[in-house]
Amino acid sequence: MQSPTPNPAVVPSSPPRHLPVLGGKYFALIVLFSMNLLNYVDRYSFFAVGTHIQHDLTISDRGFGVLSASFMIVYTLISPLVGWLGDRYHRRGLLSFGVGLWSVATVGTAFSTGFASMFFWRALLGVGEASYGVIAPALLADLFEPKHRGRVMGLYFLALPLGGALGYGIGGWVAQAWHWRAAFWVVGLPGLAAAVAGLLIHDPGRGASEGTGTTDPPNRPRFRDYLSLFHNPTFLYNTAGMAAVTFATGAYAVWGATFYQRVHRMTSAQAGSWIGGLTAVAGLLGILVGTALADFLLRYTRRAYLLMAFAAVLISVPFGSLGLLDPHRASSLGLLFVGMVMLAAVLGPCNTVTANVVPANQRAAGYALSIFLIHLFGDIPSPILIGAVSDFCGRASIDHSPLGHLFHVIGANPVGSTNLTMGMLSVVPILAVGAVFFLVGSRHLAEDQDRARSRGGDPALEQGPLH
Repeated sequence: MQSPTPNPAVVPSSPPRHLPVLGGKYFALIVLFSMNLLNYVDRYSFFAVGTHIQHDLTISDRGFGVLSASFMIVYTLISPLVGWLGDRYHRRGLLSFGVGLWSVATVGTAFSTGFASMFFWRALLGVGEASYGVIAPALLADLFEPKHRGRVMGLYFLALPLGGALGYGIGGWVAQAWHWRAAFWVVGLPGLAAAVAGLLIHDPGRGASEGTGTTDPPNRPRFRDYLSLFHNPTFLYNTAGMAAVTFATGAYAVWGATFYQRVHRMTSAQAGSWIGGLTAVAGLLGILVGTALADFLLRYTRRAYLLMAFAAVLISVPFGSLGLLDPHRASSLGLLFVGMVMLAAVLGPCNTVTANVVPANQRAAGYALSIFLIHLFGDIPSPILIGAVSDFCGRASIDHSPLGHLFHVIGANPVGSTNLTMGMLSVVPILAVGAVFFLVGSRHLAEDQDRARSRGGDPALEQGPLH
């Protein structure tokens, strides 16, 4: 009897025969890591040259906040569509198209003449980032067996702190040595080479690392699977806490370099080097320390992961606040560094909690919904809010009011017609609320893990994507 036609979502994703394949899974890992690295280099170089863009194109703080969030808005909206396409069509082509598109959009940013054209290029960048950002982790999961997958994903996501550091450094240095427009040529063109390399990597087929590319169709998440997650208390509180952390880290990523240029009189090169270096070290140190500490505490309580996240975020609040208000550059950077380490420490444990409390057949839906909500309530609104608060608190009428007097008393002084210190301080109450979410969620953690196990989940300590 003739075998049935395999479902298009699970058959091997055989590439068109006219496209050659170079190397094996480790070559593919190098290419995908390079793509991710270049992505964050581009993203953070835009933040590094923000003051130059605002000056040349006459863009307010609120306007720059909108520009900074534009690509993330499009990324969040396009990702579900790309995921659907990635389950049905040739992934190498989709991957390379996405990388090529955001590379072109990055170079196109150099030709911006005002807010509207800049918004177009940054929004187009979000389409390209979504194309590779959704497909690359799925490819890695098919290339490497489950027992190696955790460390491979960890290596892939190390591109976040490393790319951020390089983006700040390269963007600030090129802008000071030549022009801010040159920075987008420097960081954008290498992406075209990565796009070509993406056409040549090996795609083993969907499900290959589990030993088959022609298994029965997986139980894909349906709309009711997304709805059922809203009845999972730990999932909701953990996602809300992560959104608060992303609100703060996204705000610092966008405005950190501008803050130190405007308030502490750093050059763009100095701010880029310092912020980039501290971001990289804090990210690496926080992820390592947070994961190790959470595993140690797990010996004593099943609430360990979210209790650790609660403590880390709570510690970050005073250090972040004092760092923003400290008038001395060196101690300000030191205080904020501690806060950054604490916020990075929650990434591993909180992503693991999502895997542990969602049944296996709904885990894809769980991560998709979590990532969507984290960005929707996190790093999409925070840059815009900070810009708006900075513009509002910098008005002369506010500066001469009792409220402005209070700002002066605590050391949040305006610079020109803006008050970016107060804008940055707006993240502090959000972080405090996020800490409470983690604490409340920890009370439900053991129960929800047991429920996930009974429904087919496996609360092993596996690491999810660190978006």
